[in-house]
Amino acid sequence: MEKVKSTLTEIPETMLTTLWAKAVETDRPDPLLRDENAKEIIGQIDYDFSKFKKAKLSQLGCCIRAKLIDNEAREFLAQHPDAVVIQLGAGLDARYERLGRPEVTHWFDLDLKEAIDLRRRFLMETERNTYLAESMFDEDWLDKVRAYGKPVLIILEGVLMYFSQVEVQTLFQNICDKLQSATVLFDMLAFALVGREKQHDMLRKMDKGAEFKWSLLNTKEMEKWNSRLHVRKEYFMSEYDEGRFPFAFHLFLRIPYFHRRFNQRIVRIEIE
Repeated sequence: MEKVKSTLTEIPETMLTTLWAKAVETDRPDPLLRDENAKEIIGQIDYDFSKFKKAKLSQLGCCIRAKLIDNEAREFLAQHPDAVVIQLGAGLDARYERLGRPEVTHWFDLDLKEAIDLRRRFLMETERNTYLAESMFDEDWLDKVRAYGKPVLIILEGVLMYFSQVEVQTLFQNICDKLQSATVLFDMLAFALVGREKQHDMLRKMDKGAEFKWSLLNTKEMEKWNSRLHVRKEYFMSEYDEGRFPFAFHLFLRIPYFHRRFNQRIVRIEIE
């Protein structure tokens, strides 16, 4: 079968880095997570994935991030099996499949048209899981989600760090304006990496790399954006590596100053 040539650049191209990370992890004897879809898809795309082979820290970080968000999503769906789920900036992520195709009211995967066009080549839509080719800053998807009148779970993985604070704040304001309540799961870039994408072991390998634009030193600052935003849980990812980060890295992060600045976080926000 002829491989599909990727023409993705900048932010959309980053979906290939996370795809590679999950495929590599699936081949390990002791994987943090298994993603057979990622392994299958990576073999069908004409792209030089070998340039990421030395990006071991980011490969591991992508998988810790995905596992923690998967676990939070499972917990939410156990409490709200009739939920409507929407994954923003879904790329080629097969979270719906990894979670066993849950029988929710509906699951949407949203991304820009070029990303959704590629996604449809490898992951099949179903009656319960459909794709939206639009910007997450549009409000159409919010109207679709709200129309069901069900509990809402919004997932953003590897997305928000590429946008400015004004843009991120606008997104959360739109959600607050449109939805009576929702749970939002997302990752927060390590604060020290803002503006340092050229030092990143993955992004520096891309011809037209995306820029790291946003993070916060204190996640609670988001609660000042809107009185309905409440930070309910925060994970520091270095604490969930199952012993795979280098020992020296852990020693470095034991210092409180560096622990918060060099740690990526997983955050759960409730909009009430």
